[in-house]
Amino acid sequence: MRHALAGPSLIMCLGMALPAAAQNTPSREIMDQAQSVQAGEPEPAPDAALPPPSTKPDLVIAPIPLSNPAMGTGLAGAAVLYYNPNGSSRPWVSGFGGGYTSTDSWGLGASHNMTLADDRLRFQGWAGYGVANLRFYGIGANAGASNLSIKLRDKAFAAMIDTQYQIFSKGFLRHLSFGARLYYLDMNARVSLPLPNHPNLTPPAIERHSQIAMLGPSFTFDSRNNPVDPRKGVYTTGSLTYGADWLGSDFTHHKLQIAGNGYFPLGRETVLVVRKTLCEASDGAPYYDLCLYGQNGDLRGYETGRYRDRASWALQGEVRQHLFGKIGMVAFGGIGGIARSGKDIWKHTKMLPAGGFGLRYLASKEANVNLRADIAWGKDGAAFYFGIAEAF
Repeated sequence: MRHALAGPSLIMCLGMALPAAAQNTPSREIMDQAQSVQAGEPEPAPDAALPPPSTKPDLVIAPIPLSNPAMGTGLAGAAVLYYNPNGSSRPWVSGFGGGYTSTDSWGLGASHNMTLADDRLRFQGWAGYGVANLRFYGIGANAGASNLSIKLRDKAFAAMIDTQYQIFSKGFLRHLSFGARLYYLDMNARVSLPLPNHPNLTPPAIERHSQIAMLGPSFTFDSRNNPVDPRKGVYTTGSLTYGADWLGSDFTHHKLQIAGNGYFPLGRETVLVVRKTLCEASDGAPYYDLCLYGQNGDLRGYETGRYRDRASWALQGEVRQHLFGKIGMVAFGGIGGIARSGKDIWKHTKMLPAGGFGLRYLASKEANVNLRADIAWGKDGAAFYFGIAEAF
């Protein structure tokens, strides 16, 4: 059962991140945590003989706790099936799950990952529906710092399909794949707790009741020695999507998202991880598809979406140290910010530093997956996080 925690984590993210799609966007916060939880075996050397692939189906059903500042504390459940119909080195993964949190937010989701053409054609897709009760502080650095917010009750259906092809089979470029991404979101939000003295804080009705369909290129560079708990290598993803009115989108903005992780062993049981992210949304983007600071663990210590604007960036480092037995710890810190546009990042960034530490418990030795508990301090105070797998 080497995937005992990988699959449930994936579906947990669908169940709990999708309800927040209206503000936090679908593959944010916990969703990207799930994307890092795949099969637990390291990649073989280029010339190494591959072990015979397993063709036996493996069904996993498990409950999973979670906690973060935006969604609160709750519990998710999942049923995930691993199978290998084409005898590839990577199993196909299909699952269904959902969950509920203390903010009266809930969601249901399904996902499917598969590879074809000798693992060179890779497909991932998910869809889900949920309801999220989230705080909205407004747009811009001053809005996030004002500590004034309204409560939005978001009902959203979201779906994403990403297909990429590994062009090169040998050498350094074998780690690179290119493809396309299609993302759809149908959002219906209402103000559940308004501020009568601040009517301008409420997003326009045309944005609260809208849909977006985004299409564009995507890429992945992955040279990690292990996709679950890497000690060395680089993992970079990126996409540039455009609103397509011919697909029913109410907005025609574009959005660039790039994230890169570098893993460096400092000792037998110590790893340094460096992460850099960049986001830019063009004019005309609705409030829920702007760049939201605090998403994807960038940076822990900030409620996802409290600071949002048309551009954001973050640079952080994390030291991961095994202590004894199944126990480990991490220390992390970084800096980032938001700005009114991509060109303003270099001159007019609202700087938002953060740092913290956490404990790790090896929940599955076979899958090499940790339970994590982190406490982080940002500009507005402390935040607690609990989940499966590392933040990035």
